[in-house]
Amino acid sequence: MRRQWVPYLLVLPFVALFAVFFIAPLVGALTNSLFTKKLIGGVSFVGLENYIRVLTDASFLGSLGRIVLYAAIAIPVAILLPLLLALVADSGAVPYHGVFQTLFFLPYAIPSVIATLMWGFLYGPSISPFTEIAGWFGIDLNLVSKELIMPSIANIGIWLAAGYNMIVFYSALKSVPPETVEAARLDGAGPMRIALSIKTRMIFPVVSTIVIFSIIGTLQLFAEPQVLQTIAPMVITSDFTPNLYAYSLAASGQQMNYVSAMTFVIGAIVIAFSVVYLRVTRRYRDVS
Repeated sequence: MRRQWVPYLLVLPFVALFAVFFIAPLVGALTNSLFTKKLIGGVSFVGLENYIRVLTDASFLGSLGRIVLYAAIAIPVAILLPLLLALVADSGAVPYHGVFQTLFFLPYAIPSVIATLMWGFLYGPSISPFTEIAGWFGIDLNLVSKELIMPSIANIGIWLAAGYNMIVFYSALKSVPPETVEAARLDGAGPMRIALSIKTRMIFPVVSTIVIFSIIGTLQLFAEPQVLQTIAPMVITSDFTPNLYAYSLAASGQQMNYVSAMTFVIGAIVIAFSVVYLRVTRRYRDVS
């Protein structure tokens, strides 16, 4: 009888830490989101009023629109480019593929704040080498302008994530049965056909997982715009992204109840996008 309790005792530390550092703050934030603090009258229960306010907040909705634009730029490139690099490395066409992978993986080891500072130096209108080169051809280039700020931020995200994604895809490609590839080769399939119709399809679950992580990471965008805000304060405002907007409100210390509701709305949006993506891709796989 005593042995039956051993597994429960082994997982008890994890359960306890999970409850204290995840469940308890989550419950506390959820409870906090149902109240509001007034200058007169103290804290009062308002139910879903904070959530309704979030969904009708023009600043929050505008930040969501910018995130959708960022996702449309960053996610396809951050998935397709590493997948292409992984396929090239797996094909054996690149000598010293270990060095090849390491060079692309190195940016992932750099903290996002440091990476943004590095790219911010390259983006700065007065010191940017890109701006200077563009000037040689008579082009007025400002990489932190209102028109180009989102591609500039997306470039940092892609630069940081591409190497990690490539390593994951490459590891998945190594699990593809060689007999399946050999059978396709004997049937007359060329390298391109094998890569697109066999290898890519067989690692599709891994690709889907990376896409889900990319969606989550996109809606959590914070460090890059916050750091670049110092060189583009008129372009990157305090409500540039949902997380930056929530942080700005929380830093004021006056709207914590509202911020709690906002975080749950952001979480719900992440879940909604992930579910829609999984259903669409599942339907595509069933049809194909």
